[in-house]
Amino acid sequence: MSQYKAFYNDWIDISGMADQTGKDHTVNLNKEFFDKLDPFTDKKNKKYRVDAAKRCAETLGEYPALCFSGGVDSQAMLQCWAEADLAAHVIIFNFKDGLNKQDCDHAKAYCHTWDIPYREIEFDIISFLTRDNADMTTKYGNVSPHFNTHYRFVEILTHMGYTGVCFGGQAPDRNCGEYGVNFTKVPYYWATCADKFDIAVQGSFLSFSPELTWAISLSTPDIQSEGLRDMTLHQDYELYKAEEKRKYDAKLIGYRRMGFDLMPQPQKYTGFELVKDHFEKATGDGWEFEKRFRHPLSKMDGGIYNKDSHVYKIDLTRSQHKALDNIYLKHFPSSD
Repeated sequence: MSQYKAFYNDWIDISGMADQTGKDHTVNLNKEFFDKLDPFTDKKNKKYRVDAAKRCAETLGEYPALCFSGGVDSQAMLQCWAEADLAAHVIIFNFKDGLNKQDCDHAKAYCHTWDIPYREIEFDIISFLTRDNADMTTKYGNVSPHFNTHYRFVEILTHMGYTGVCFGGQAPDRNCGEYGVNFTKVPYYWATCADKFDIAVQGSFLSFSPELTWAISLSTPDIQSEGLRDMTLHQDYELYKAEEKRKYDAKLIGYRRMGFDLMPQPQKYTGFELVKDHFEKATGDGWEFEKRFRHPLSKMDGGIYNKDSHVYKIDLTRSQHKALDNIYLKHFPSSD
């Protein structure tokens, strides 16, 4: 196994977030990289997909596991590994009592369609949340019950003998002309606590290899979402849902332009909808899940927001931003 790296050739530096200094992420890519990136031909796009999988596999050891939620991000991950002809176990975590049934059914349907073997593991999500969620924040520092659940998946797969775990993740959004405002603490905190895991963890396959990462980003329409830039606007839940839908639709365009064969769900799921419904039915309060399992985490001593409240994002140089815009505007000439 190659030496573990959260990002191939350290193409992005997130040390400011890791050290809690308030320094945004910097990109270690020069003009030559961007000059070679475009045009996005079918041949080049496939090379980016295959190279990403091969590079990632080198960091995950002899027995890697691919955590498959059924969503389009992890579908893209599986396609890359299949095209690279790499061996890996596809893992579907099935919440007890069918509490993520919509995701599991879709994940299995995708695997059956593309003849991909998978292993299904039952997971008692209610027991985990009520007993272990807070302990995971103490151990790892994240303040999201969703990501704490992922960290428990890593622990389970470690005990099963896997040498590495990979999740789908995301590429940088282009939002109102800015790139990478979605590279925040919660989805990338795994990269700052990698030494706490006993095996290699790639928490965001789609941002591991820079060619694939930026090809996806520049093939995806600007999501034009002030609400997703300013989390205070999430007080309006209907606005939030509409903007999430717009973001999802843009993502589908980008993935398809990059040659991914997708089976989108009828609507985007987080995997926790039925879990939230469970607690709403038990208490009559639609916010019970958030009140019990998310809000208390942000107040804990181990929580990532206690010492550093900075909202991290990618900080591009002027020349990097110009190079990205030049490519983006070839694909979406009427955007700006």
